[in-house]
Amino acid sequence: MRKTLAVALVVGLMTGAMVGPAEAGKKKKAKPVATTLFLHGTEKFGEMESFSFLADAYLKMDPTAPTGTDTKSKGITNYGIGPNTRCAGNSLFPTYVGELQGTVKGDVKVSLNTVASPGAAVEVRIWPDLASLACDSAAGNEYIEPAGSAVVALPAGQGTVEAVIEGVDFKATAGLMLQVSPATMDVAGTPRPLPPFFGRLLYDSEAAPSSISFSCLPSSGKTCTP
Repeated sequence: MRKTLAVALVVGLMTGAMVGPAEAGKKKKAKPVATTLFLHGTEKFGEMESFSFLADAYLKMDPTAPTGTDTKSKGITNYGIGPNTRCAGNSLFPTYVGELQGTVKGDVKVSLNTVASPGAAVEVRIWPDLASLACDSAAGNEYIEPAGSAVVALPAGQGTVEAVIEGVDFKATAGLMLQVSPATMDVAGTPRPLPPFFGRLLYDSEAAPSSISFSCLPSSGKTCTP
């Protein structure tokens, strides 16, 4: 009887030892999580807090959904021959940065609330781990190609449009940059903005909750955002 009990105890301990690590391994395996970053501002007009002549003066985005009624906006600068669209982090355009740590795969959906004149079209671009200006220019800056981009026409008047950046695959170790600029056309091998149009991006209110959404595999923990 004692021998049988001892054998049963040993078998039980061995089984537990084998199951334990297997279960622990399953618990440690991270899964992609649906992530949304909302566009925010502190001033009624984004130009008041995101100056073209002030380094790294970008608007912010984070997972907190807007709850107020005070819609913010920033103009999508376009005067025909400029400004330079071969730029990452050009604060003449609505440009947002937010914290992000993880791997983003699949389609990225950018929901934009806008007001625009007929014929307006924009390019939506994203860059991981970029929080400063990078342009093709005589000053020696070098443009960094985005992790993904999409061109979308804006509705005439006030409305909402979704830009889908398809099939991205990148890892962010610190953050993500989103920029909305005029779509371009090729002129003798040089990209030029489309003919001038009026356009403003609306954000940071319940009525205009502009945002970017994607699936992200966290670098650690259960979320890719703070």
